[in-house]
Amino acid sequence: MTINNDYNRKLLLDLLKLSKLSKRQCSFLLNKHEKSLDTYIYKFDGLAFPPSFAYFFLSSICDTSLPLYESPNKPDFTDGKGSVRIKKYNYFKRIDHVEKKEFFDLLKKCKDLDIKRKLIIPCVEYHCLLLMKLSNSEFIHDESNLLEEYINQTVPEAQEFLNEYPNLEDPHNRSIAIENAHRHVQALSLIRSIKNFFPVVEKLRKKYMPNFVAPNETFKLPVLNSSEKILFSKDFVKRNLNLKKYNDLVLINVGEDNMQGTINKGDLALIIKFEKKNRPIFENGVFAINLDGKIVIRRLQFLQFSKRTLVHIISDNKKYIDEQVSLEELKVFGEVVWKSSSFQDIYFLKHEDDIPNLFSSEEDIEIPKFLEAKKIKKEIA
Repeated sequence: MTINNDYNRKLLLDLLKLSKLSKRQCSFLLNKHEKSLDTYIYKFDGLAFPPSFAYFFLSSICDTSLPLYESPNKPDFTDGKGSVRIKKYNYFKRIDHVEKKEFFDLLKKCKDLDIKRKLIIPCVEYHCLLLMKLSNSEFIHDESNLLEEYINQTVPEAQEFLNEYPNLEDPHNRSIAIENAHRHVQALSLIRSIKNFFPVVEKLRKKYMPNFVAPNETFKLPVLNSSEKILFSKDFVKRNLNLKKYNDLVLINVGEDNMQGTINKGDLALIIKFEKKNRPIFENGVFAINLDGKIVIRRLQFLQFSKRTLVHIISDNKKYIDEQVSLEELKVFGEVVWKSSSFQDIYFLKHEDDIPNLFSSEEDIEIPKFLEAKKIKKEIA
């Protein structure tokens, strides 16, 4: 236990020293742990810090723009209206601000102190818990409002105080006015700190918890001929299909064996629907077509002549006879771009931005030859 306490104390003190952050400055951004920093430094002997403390401690270390305020013990009453106003003070003055890149360098410098187990993993666990609590939010898929919802979830008391602050001013009670002004500064600083920390902790999450899928990273895809909707990865759609919107996507549960060997009965296939007014120039491939009022999957070959285009409708399962119709007679519903034998998200072998992936599995998925022709890389699902 003594050894753990020694390591814990050295880890916290080293991080404070490397970031040029005093204990008082750090405590100001620890939220409910504001008065507990000394206890964690000198008495805590656990193998890992509590997730909540780890999150707010690393957030305070990462913070890049602490404000400069005059000491709250020296209020200024020069506004002429009897209201307490606190000047800027050197209490939170930072000589050097910790840039985000420098923050990751700080973590590396403490590698030998077991920072991954003691602080990083608990911090990321707390961050994941916050994301999970957002799963029922109406803004979960609204990227413009997601951060605000996240902040409200992380420090709700700070946001509530800011909303109430205009009604709390009491010109006749200086001590309360000073305390409220101090809390106002602290609430603003906490919110700013969490806002700055969010993209940083997201990078930590993707590195140290690659199998966690945040609710905001998925969307629900409808399944044809079913009321069911299946969660699908935005990352997969953006990176592999180069799509930024999902309204034209639909899944189909394959119920026939016409494409056996390429897309089997029971597979899930992903389809990009074609708009009636904006139908593309077709190339040979695998498509979903409307055949006798039913959406089915077939391989199509387009034979262009001077006055018309014939379409060869092919079943890869050779026990079925191929058909041939004119393009005008054929109702093409959309293009099949992906299939899975047991639906799971995708683990990508390469990343354009070197961000760790969220999904992994050992099951190999067969990508049809028509996808290979389009230089879509083989993937593991």
